[in-house]
Amino acid sequence: MRFHWREQRLLLVERLAHETYRFAPLQYIEKPDGEVIHLWAARDALVLKRLSRLLPRYLGLSRRCTHVKTHGGLKATVARTQRHLGRYRFVLRTDIQGYYEHIDHEVLLCQLDRIIPDRFVMNLLSQALKRCVDRGGSYRDIRRGIARGSPLSPILGALYLKQVDEWFAGQRLYYVRYMDDVLIMCERRWALRRAVKQLYALLAPLKLRLHPDKTFIGRIERGFDFLGYRFSRQPLRLAQVTVARFKARLHRLYEQQQKAPEMGADLLGEYVTRWRRWARAGLDGLPFRLTDESQPQESCSQ
Repeated sequence: MRFHWREQRLLLVERLAHETYRFAPLQYIEKPDGEVIHLWAARDALVLKRLSRLLPRYLGLSRRCTHVKTHGGLKATVARTQRHLGRYRFVLRTDIQGYYEHIDHEVLLCQLDRIIPDRFVMNLLSQALKRCVDRGGSYRDIRRGIARGSPLSPILGALYLKQVDEWFAGQRLYYVRYMDDVLIMCERRWALRRAVKQLYALLAPLKLRLHPDKTFIGRIERGFDFLGYRFSRQPLRLAQVTVARFKARLHRLYEQQQKAPEMGADLLGEYVTRWRRWARAGLDGLPFRLTDESQPQESCSQ
């Protein structure tokens, strides 16, 4: 597409101007480690990117959904949560089970239809959702969920729970959502129970449910993991699962170093430096330590 960009650009503009553009089937690709990805054609990826820049002006997404561009991001969410921690006693930390895979197309299209006035934009969004995958000449329609690799996924994932974000934004509690990770903090136990009940009620029409193994409800003193960090009454630190992933990656790089010493040493040192910089970056000077081996992690189960 880059090589033939002049011709491709004219053809793309013409099809969009005449509202005749159609997405091609996605390519089914299985990586050596067994991971499967669905790959958009280059032209389709360009159209999706443009849609991802166009949609936010229509949607009015909640500021409590922080993975959306200009809404703060992960590190700002971590820092803000740590600063508010002292005002509350009880917490619900959870995520939504199979969030992107379980988003209902009809529910999402109804949400979009109430907001977006342009019928052709709605047509493109419908095509992007109700996509088709080509696996060596065998075609399969995707009837549920949104594609993780699409530029639209973060925006559509934010919109699908917009009603949840807006309801909790009007309550006297701390609420924040980063993609499918949800955190609610309250001063009173009864207020947290009410919030949990309301969360279930709001998720039911969306055909979603909380992940039972990744839900923690209790006192903040017990500690909880959120966005890769460990929150408690002690200084902020990394969650044990984050450290475990770092060690696993470090082990793989060490093995590469043994096989190719001239390359492995550079990779190992650069990875450690970048990882330590990432762990501390964006926390706005909050008291922080990488790990605390003396305090075992609490189980995050309901």
